[in-house]
Amino acid sequence: MRVVLTGGGTGGHVYPALAIAEAIREIDHDVDVHFLGTPTGFESKAVPRAGETLHQISSGGIVGKGMAAKLRGAAKAGLGVVQSLSILRSLKPDVIVGTGGFVMAPVLVAARILRIPFYIQEQNSFPGLTTRKFAKNARTVFTAYSEAGQFLPGANVELTGNPLRKSIVDCAEESVSADSSEAQLLITGGSLGAQSINNAVSGALMELCELAQVTWQFGRSGIPSSTPNELVNELTNSGKLISASFFEDMPQRYAKANLIVCRSGAMTLSEVALFGLPAVLVPYPHAAHNHQATNAAAYVRSGAATAIEDRVLTPTTLLEACATIVGSKAKQTEMRSAMRTHSKPDAAFRIVRAILK
Repeated sequence: MRVVLTGGGTGGHVYPALAIAEAIREIDHDVDVHFLGTPTGFESKAVPRAGETLHQISSGGIVGKGMAAKLRGAAKAGLGVVQSLSILRSLKPDVIVGTGGFVMAPVLVAARILRIPFYIQEQNSFPGLTTRKFAKNARTVFTAYSEAGQFLPGANVELTGNPLRKSIVDCAEESVSADSSEAQLLITGGSLGAQSINNAVSGALMELCELAQVTWQFGRSGIPSSTPNELVNELTNSGKLISASFFEDMPQRYAKANLIVCRSGAMTLSEVALFGLPAVLVPYPHAAHNHQATNAAAYVRSGAATAIEDRVLTPTTLLEACATIVGSKAKQTEMRSAMRTHSKPDAAFRIVRAILK
């Protein structure tokens, strides 16, 4: 059997595809797996680094773009359809699995032309444009949120959760809840960083470090220039602050934390849920269709998280939210229990079994 996976642009679309590929090989190592992606997206480096075969095609986005950019995106997608047709005719896959991003569109257009069956894995509570356009033609759309189904009329929808890489699932299964006498606060805006989160942390850094030991992943954007170097050095030397642009061992840091401050991207939330980690969520306000706010709302409703709108995030509002949770063991226990109800560690295997049956 041969399976083609496609999805890209960001890690939120690429990592689910890699998790599915990993699960395919664990279930049946004889399955031949190939990826289709762009030469410039996150997949261009992440897929080969994972030891997978990537066939490159052209594609471009149109959501939230100006007219000129939309025309360029459409032209790139058109070329991508032609390239996908050529690659798929050569590979002759039995099935295609799309995990989102604008690269998925030309591949699924080609799949329909060639009558190759396909599945879609949708990470967010509000499905992306390509998912919505192709859902009715997919054998199944695997979702992480029950709310997603209402936006996919006529589609065969199955709630599975988001597929996570085995290394993360294994780390969560081996870890125990943080029980250090000192509270552990993990703050991240993702690999690129989140300026609003970083600015709020900078303004409350001393107070946050009095509240807990702080691990701060500030991303490529760096620590705000307004943050005194002397303060960072003092807190680092005293062991109250650990900071870096990126941590390679995030699963281990999830396992040690009592609380996380982060954006509400779908894959971040799936990982946080896996570790049962209480969260202060700051949805990215410019996400397509404001889907991060919709994602966050599901966790707030269940009691697993609290949320602060980006526009009202300040050092004061951040500190107050963190202090409320860190200061109450009972609150942490309640939030951990609620957060674990969102965890679906077997999502990748559920998806793969459906694809291979």
